[in-house]
Amino acid sequence: MPEQAAPVNRRDEYAQMTRQEVIKAARKLFAENGYEQTKVERVAREARVSPATVYAQCGGKEGLLRSLMDMWTMSPTVARIMADAVAAPTGAAKLKVLGQGYAAHAAEAGDIMAIVERAAASSDTAREFMDIADERHRESLEVITQSIADVGALADGVTVTDAALIIYFHFRNPQFVLASETFGWGVERTTQWLTERVAAAILKD
Repeated sequence: MPEQAAPVNRRDEYAQMTRQEVIKAARKLFAENGYEQTKVERVAREARVSPATVYAQCGGKEGLLRSLMDMWTMSPTVARIMADAVAAPTGAAKLKVLGQGYAAHAAEAGDIMAIVERAAASSDTAREFMDIADERHRESLEVITQSIADVGALADGVTVTDAALIIYFHFRNPQFVLASETFGWGVERTTQWLTERVAAAILKD
């Protein structure tokens, strides 16, 4: 007989729900007021818990920022985008899936990206988290560009690593926001334009 999963302990379930509420509160307040300007006590009030709970369950502000960065870089959306892009049959199809995935991910986690990016300008800890996020981003892209190479679609002279860096350069959140919001192009035009630029740079004619 297969083993049954152990029932969730009620105390553990409550602790997990509390942690989620604290992270939700931090996400809201960091976006509104900035990471440096937001005090643990304010997060605790927003989540209706004690400051001690914020430290014990989430590791204070640094732990909260790390949790948000993990949500951004390790979400189910990221895994789905990678799987769908790798499974697509051609280089152009893979990039189309990836471009649409970037748009979906920006809609889901763009506020978190902006929180960490802004915090990294003045916080060494946030800068370390930003470096981790960037490394995860590039590693994920290399999985996809390797799949492009595997179907023989990479342009001559373009390595898997080069292709990943080219995508990273074009699609990083600051560039996406610059085109879609500051230029006023919107998400659809920005996604199409960036995808076309990347395709021209890394795919065979």
